[in-house]
Amino acid sequence: MNDVNYHSTPGFSFRFMVLVLSALMLMAVDYRNPDALRPVRTAALMLVYPLLVSVDSPHRFYSTSGFFASQSTLAMENTALKEQIQLYAAQQRIISSVQQENTHLRAMLKAAPSASYNFTLAETLEAANDRVRGLAVLDKGSNNGVHESQVVLSGENIYGQIIEVTPFSSKVIQLVDRSHTIPVRNQRTGERALASGMGRGLAMEIKNLPSNSDVKDGDIFVSSGLGGLFPPDFPVAKVIPQGVEFKPGAAFATVKALPLVNYEATRDVLLIWRKPGVPDPEPHIEAAATPPAKDTDTKEAGTSKLAHPKQEGSH
Repeated sequence: MNDVNYHSTPGFSFRFMVLVLSALMLMAVDYRNPDALRPVRTAALMLVYPLLVSVDSPHRFYSTSGFFASQSTLAMENTALKEQIQLYAAQQRIISSVQQENTHLRAMLKAAPSASYNFTLAETLEAANDRVRGLAVLDKGSNNGVHESQVVLSGENIYGQIIEVTPFSSKVIQLVDRSHTIPVRNQRTGERALASGMGRGLAMEIKNLPSNSDVKDGDIFVSSGLGGLFPPDFPVAKVIPQGVEFKPGAAFATVKALPLVNYEATRDVLLIWRKPGVPDPEPHIEAAATPPAKDTDTKEAGTSKLAHPKQEGSH
């Protein structure tokens, strides 16, 4: 069977020429008057639309599946990132708390009396809720060298003294306890007095200051060292505004002073021991307007017990 060459037949050539001429005429008409062939273009687009859709369907399907896959992946990544943000927020809070505690401890250690004393840090485990008493339990005991009547500091300020000791803990009586009294002196004038606790959250009462005393608002009272228990010159309390009252006919002034330790916020304290070979400090014996009172707290009587042979854990 012989092959027929359709391209060389006269009929095919004629039809091809007709199509070319028709296309050229349509292009010329569309160029000169586009609106004239608008219906023709619309009909042609309607005829070829199914063919365009069928050709584009695989690409659309691939793009749609990729879109949903990307959305699912983004949702999972978003959930994971939210969990990481919460984790980092918790870690940042912990780090911030540790930094604050570190700053506080550095400040305490900087204020510690390292020249004549050994010391160790202790943490309060429990504090009495009684507004009259001022008691706290520390996490250091006799195994750490803690002993009764030992002085406890908060930075450079006197916190209280130890009254009970167990091998692993100890109880400290705070200066604000109503049963506690400490010999003090006015840092500005040298006048001696007694500072008595009035309960938690209340100002201390400075007793035995005569009615002609030179005490003023803002005066700071420090430990006098009398009695041999508390070392001298450690801050105790500051006279509050309008805290000095001279009543007519009264032999003594009424003085209110706020303790320099914030007992509601203080958590870490310092237990101190006098270093071996360091002599007992001499108490200040400036002339006082009145003789030292004899009704000091029983824990303050006798010799100093700051020096102690067992000083385990001291720095």
